[in-house]
Order: sequence, then structure tokens, then C-alpha cells
Amino acid sequence: MKKVYLLGFLFLPALVFSRELKVSVFDGDLEFPLEGAALSLQGSTSSVYSDENGAAVFDVPDDVDSGIITSVLPGYAKSSVEFSSGDVFINVYMSMADVIEGEELIVKRTASQSGGEKTGVSTVISREEMQTTANVGIIEDCMSSVRTLPGVSYSGAWGSKPSIRGGEPKETSCLLDGMYTIFPWHWGGGASIFNPSIVDSIKLSNGVFSARYGRASSGLIEAETLKPDYEKFHVNASLSTTCADLFAQVPFGKNTGGMILGSHLTYLDPLCMAVKATGSDLLDSVERAPYIRDAFIKTSLTPYPELDISMIGFFGSDGIGIDLSEEDKGITTAAKLDYDIYQALGGLNVKYLVTDSFFLQGLLSYNGIYEDLEQKVTENGNVLYNQDFIEKYSSKYSGVYSGAGYELDNLETNVAERINSHLVFGKFEGEIQFSDMNQLCFGVEETFSTTTTKQNINGWSDIETSDGTFFKNINFSTYSKGNCVLDNSVYFSWVHGNENSLIESEVGVRGEFINLWNKKDDYTLNFIPDICPRASVTFTPVRNTSCFERVSFNAGSGIFVSIPMETMMFTKEMGLKNFDVHTNRALLGVIGAEAVFNGGWSVKLESYYRHYLSRIYTYSTLDAASNWEDISLFAKSNGQGHVFGLDFMLEKKREGIWDGYCSYSFVYARLKNPAGISGDESIEPGSDTELDKWFYPSYHRFHTVNLVSNWHFKNNWTLTVKGTLATGTPKEKTGGVTCYAAEMDDGTVIQRYTRSSFYSDTLRTQISCPVDLRIAKNWVSEDNKKSWEFYFALQDVFVNLYSPKGGKSFNSYTGEVSEVEDSADFNIGIPIPSLGFKMNF
Repeated sequence: MKKVYLLGFLFLPALVFSRELKVSVFDGDLEFPLEGAALSLQGSTSSVYSDENGAAVFDVPDDVDSGIITSVLPGYAKSSVEFSSGDVFINVYMSMADVIEGEELIVKRTASQSGGEKTGVSTVISREEMQTTANVGIIEDCMSSVRTLPGVSYSGAWGSKPSIRGGEPKETSCLLDGMYTIFPWHWGGGASIFNPSIVDSIKLSNGVFSARYGRASSGLIEAETLKPDYEKFHVNASLSTTCADLFAQVPFGKNTGGMILGSHLTYLDPLCMAVKATGSDLLDSVERAPYIRDAFIKTSLTPYPELDISMIGFFGSDGIGIDLSEEDKGITTAAKLDYDIYQALGGLNVKYLVTDSFFLQGLLSYNGIYEDLEQKVTENGNVLYNQDFIEKYSSKYSGVYSGAGYELDNLETNVAERINSHLVFGKFEGEIQFSDMNQLCFGVEETFSTTTTKQNINGWSDIETSDGTFFKNINFSTYSKGNCVLDNSVYFSWVHGNENSLIESEVGVRGEFINLWNKKDDYTLNFIPDICPRASVTFTPVRNTSCFERVSFNAGSGIFVSIPMETMMFTKEMGLKNFDVHTNRALLGVIGAEAVFNGGWSVKLESYYRHYLSRIYTYSTLDAASNWEDISLFAKSNGQGHVFGLDFMLEKKREGIWDGYCSYSFVYARLKNPAGISGDESIEPGSDTELDKWFYPSYHRFHTVNLVSNWHFKNNWTLTVKGTLATGTPKEKTGGVTCYAAEMDDGTVIQRYTRSSFYSDTLRTQISCPVDLRIAKNWVSEDNKKSWEFYFALQDVFVNLYSPKGGKSFNSYTGEVSEVEDSADFNIGIPIPSLGFKMNF
């Protein structure tokens, strides 16, 4: 207590008007008072210490309405507790740090798989940091937080699939508790399966990450779910405008284990009905409201102090029903779409601490995706020939003259598609800790994947022949028992140093051997084996000075490999030969620096260059030998490319009434598909693949800026502003709308219109600048064991003032071009409000 009084005397001018805040520090497991804990008010450099009763007293200035008390004690994890103006006393509960307890053994050992943020390698966002950025909009989604990090390009208002450091979204692997996923998205990529109610942290690795990870050539996203409480029952519940979550943690006993289970549901039907009741036609096309239904269960068991077993199960589903009926120039088009997708993910993870210096882990998982799509388009109406069509074809067709036309009578096109994808993943790895400074990691992985596709198309289409173009009803069915792909991997990695060392480095190598087969087609293909060396080093010459907590410099380089979905379409007709094909391979180099200041500020700057050693691409051609009618499909792995980028992040950790960050990413990405098209070949019409020339990929943006600001004003209120400014993506140059004639079987001449489009190196869609607002009120019980939150959010606040535009559509029967440009950002045209209530106890 003398130290408290002395502190008050030295800073008497600032404490003339103050109040006392009593703090008690306890062991969170045994609930006995802790003596000697260093307590500090964040934003201040001074500390007080708890006495033998775990008590201490702060004199809080009257102008400080709220803040955070941080407690530090050797052997315990640092703990922080918020206080507000109405608090007189608070309790701080501390937990043992990284301790596994045996009957007569305490092992301070943590498996490095759960390693956190590392300069030049990865960025970690915790559950607390995602609280404001993930809980906004129709769907609360952790990817909303990931999208604000440096190195992640803006993916549109309804896009969660990220382009990381200039790579295609499919070059990024997403893991849930270490399990590879096929398609961790809902609504075709509009949202992810990473629900904030169950995710504890997400790590984005976009640098030179460890050789223990593969199947990613541009980035890695790892979501870690909550670990159940072994001793206390908890309920996490939330209710928002469109979603409901309920998750319970069930304890089995301190030395036994626990379980977390629950579900996430959307209910957009009332919202759709309410919008329609107002007379608005905004959602008239929604026949079956979009839905998400997810269930999650995780069981953790510790039968022995050295053995940890976890079992995870996830089931997700989403879908929508749309009726796009419209009338344009006397033609009625009714287009109905029913789409459902189901996915299952389950795994068993076993960790065993054999000795204090030898650790083993085994992981086995399965991921299945089942897609069901049905689409029906019906066209009716009378079409009069246009003057330009008459002038062009009246001499050829006697029925084409002024005032003449034809009737569209129930022209139906039906499309049905069923896709089943499966992925089985197995991993076994070990770690040997030679000393505090040296660690060897080694392991093997086996990943098996396959896809089966059924498709039926029954409808009307243009058929081009040497005699002209015909408008026919076609019936086309396919059943593809997809290729089977087996990825065999082995890796070694040596880690020297730790986060407190002057130099921390990691050197590793990963070997990948991939083979493909299809029993139905009697087809096998072995890829060229890949050897992927990787090395990174972090140099930290400055620590714990009067200005800096630390200053670090980093550099690294490595080869990274991914397996594109195009491999599922490989056939023997493509002419691919054994040991003549590479996977997607990229050589990455990164250099950067980070400075962490005392007081919570940090700044990070990184530059990188990625050179594609190989890239798989497919394309279709027509050739003169078949009179330009037969289509040939090709695949090659000689794709070229290079990406240069710069990432910047300025961040203020929460140590007061404000926190947030600003991130900036510059990306320059150019690709080339050197197919070598000969003079007697031509690209299939409608193909969007650029060949034999350098191009910007469709997802490319030069600049993306994100700003996240959290203002914690009085009485536990938080105002969050999340904004993005992103330059446009490549836009095709379109030609004029031109007419052509197509004949039906009965001789009726159909007037048809088309429009040419070409890749442009200069045209871009407009700038995107969505801004989200969120205001929340939090309540925390005196024992810090119960919490509530109420929030109101508004997504894309300025969409009515500014919305990026794309191109204009046209009617294929009349040639009429729409007067309004389509949105390039896929927003719905109005700000999206949401209310939410969360409860944890």
C-alpha cells in the first residue's frame, strides 16, 4: 500500500480529482488470492502489486471513465479486465500458463502447431479482436475480419474467398483445427463456415510459412476452434436480425475433458416477407429465402496428463430459391433456380507428449461436399424483326420483312447438376526439442480427393454448322466418375531460437509426389515430384527500450505448391504424359520489418515477390480439320506469372479507450498462358482464357486500404467503423451488339443478337468503398464470469451514394441494351441493418 500512496504523492496534480478502484487477484482454477501480481492501468507505465490477500488499490482520475487493468505474475498467463465509471471493485482471475499437470510432474511445454503470429510469416487475430469486425451484416463471419488484414485483396461486397498477395483464391488453403477443407464457404463464397461463436483465433500465413504445411501456393488460413472448459458449464448464445446461435460447453471433469456443441441458423424468411410487405420489389425474385444451417460438436479428452484427444464434427448446409421472371419488349422470361449444398467435416486429433522433449501428433479427417442444383428457364412472347435484321437477312429469308416476326411458345431449358466431392486427410508428425533454442519437426501426410459429377441439360441453344446457325432443342447428359488424386508428402523442419531470441530462424524442406488415376477411363498420370525448400529468419536487435518493446527485421524464401481443381478434368485425350506435368509451383521471397512501441502501437512493412515456376491452365479450341465444329480440350502446366507486392499495417492494441488499425496492400500481378495456338486453330467462342499474352487476372486490384476503428467510450459502449477503399478489377472491352439469324426445325427464322468482348489491359471497374458502422453495449458481471452484449450495425452505409458499376446487359432476341449498368460489387442497393444480442455465462 505504501507504493500506492507514494505514487499518488508524486503525481498529485493529476490525482486531485480521483476515485478508488479496488482490485482482487485470484487463481482462476483454485480461487485463492495471489500475492505479488503486478497490476497496471493500460496506458500507464506504473504498476502496483497485490498484497497477501490478493488486494490492491488504484486511484483512478475522474476524467477516466473506463479502462483495462492488466495483471502479470510469473507462472500465470497475463490477464486483463475492463472497468467502467460505475465500478468500485473488480476481480481478476489468472490461469496457469502452458502447464500440463501430472501427479508429480509439471511440464512447461506447448506444441508449436498452435504457434502464433510471426513477423514475415503470419498474422493472428484473436476471438476478442474479431468481436467488432466479424459481427456485422446479414451473416456474422470471421472472414470479414480476415479480409481487413494486409495482403488480402478486397473480394467484393458478397465475396469471402480471398486473393492473398496476388494469388488466385483457389491457391489458398483453408484449415479448420488442422483439417484441410474442400470448399469452406456458404452461398457460393458469400460467407465462410468460420463462425465467430466457435472460432477462437484465425492465423493468416501469407509469408514463408513452415514446411509442415502444403497444398497452398499463395496463402494459408487456419481457424482454431474453442477448447471446451473441463470444469464449468458455459452457454454462448446470440440472436441477431437474421441469425441465431446456441453453443454449450459441457465439462467432463478437470482431469477428464469437455465438450462443446451447438448450431448456427439463419432465418431470412421474415426479412423477405417484411420487405415485400412494404411494397418494395427489391426481393421479389426470392422464392425460397437463402438459408444456412450449421451444427458443430467438439470433444476434448485428457485421459492422461501427457495425452490429449479431440474429436470434431461439422455439418453445414445452405441454399436458395430464386424466380427471376421479367418482361422486356413483349418477351416474358421466367427463370427459376433451386440450389442446395451440404457438407460434412469430421476428424480425430491425437497429441502425445512422450517425454519432456519428444512430442507426437496424429490427425485423420474427412470432408464431403454434396451440391444439388436445378434451373428452369421458360420464354414466351412475340418478336418483331428489327430494321437492321431485315436489311441484313430479307434477301436470304422470304419470311423476313417489315412487320413480320415470330412467336416464342414455351421454350424451356432445364439444367440439373449433382456434384459430390470427397477429401480424406491423414497426418503423422513428431517434434524433438533438443534445447530451448533448437527443435526438429518431421512428418508425413496423405491426402486423397475425388469428385463425381452428374449433369443434364435439356433446352434451346444455338448450333453452328457449315450450313449456318440453327436454334435447336438439345438433350445432353454426362456422368463423370471423377479423377482420384493422391498427394503424398513428407517434410522436415529445423527451428532455431524463440520469440525472445536475437535471431529466430526456421529451415525446412517438403517433398510432394502427386499421382492421378481414373479406373473408369483406364487413365493414370504421375506428376513430376516437387522438392520445396523453405527458410526464414527474424532478427530482433532492439528489445524493451524506453521507446520500443521490440524492433524486428525479417527475410525468407521458399517454394510452395498447390493442386488446382482443373486436375479433376484431366483426361487421356488431353495428351498429358507421366512425369511431364507439374503442379502449381511458386517461388516466394519476402523481406520486411516490424516495430512495436511501448503503449500498444506497432507498425509493420513487408515487400514480396512471387515467381510462378509452373501453372496449370485449360483451354478449348476449334480446328480447321473439323470445319471449325469439333471442340478439343487441352491442359498444360507451363503457365507463367509473377507478382510483386507491398503490405503495410499500422495498429494500436487496446490499451485505453481506442484501438484499431489501418492496412494497405499494393499488388502487381501478371500471368501468361503460353498455349502456342497455331494458324489452323482458334479459341472456342465464349472462352474467357487469355492465351499467348500477358494479362492481369480477373481478381486483381492494384490497391486495397482498410481502416478499423474501435472507440470504447463511457459505460462499456463501443463504436466501430470499418471501411475499405479498393481500386477496380479488370473489365473487358465490349464491341457493338450485332444480329445474326438462326433457323428452327420448322423453318422459323429466329432473330438473335450477340456482343463481342475482348480482354483489355487498361479498362477497370470503378473503385469500391464500402463502410460499415457498429455500436455495441457490453455488460460484465462482477466476477467476470458472465457477459452480455447488444449491438446495432449498418453494413455498406453509403451504397446509395456510390456503388461501383460494371457493364450493361442486352436482350439476346431484340438487341436492346439496358439503360442501367450492373453493379460491379454485387450489393443489393441498400444499406443492410442488423441488430444482435449475445450472452455468455
